[in-house]
Amino acid sequence: MSTRRNYPSWLPPSPRERAELLRMRRRQHLLLAWMVGLIPSGWIVVLLAPDESFFVPFTLLWVAVGLWFAERLGAARCPRCGCDFCDKHELAYWAGLFSHRCENCGLTLENRER
Repeated sequence: MSTRRNYPSWLPPSPRERAELLRMRRRQHLLLAWMVGLIPSGWIVVLLAPDESFFVPFTLLWVAVGLWFAERLGAARCPRCGCDFCDKHELAYWAGLFSHRCENCGLTLENRER
């Protein structure tokens, strides 16, 4: 049984923690762009493909890669406490995408150097 470590909310992240938080934020933005890009890229495939047989494999590949991105984002560790940044296991894909605070120590993605 792990014990919850309490850090003061006013404690700013270290430079190493800030770099990891920036990397997590970039992954969230990449995944959002990936999700939004499905419709335009699907239209491009439909317009450029001579027949419709390429659309279904393209869509399946697009969704599989998106799920892989979401899994990596949902499995991210908090740089401060080392626990899962997003502790929701039922909908880890969606929770990881919109999670802005560590469920264990409270470190937020918005922390910036003051």
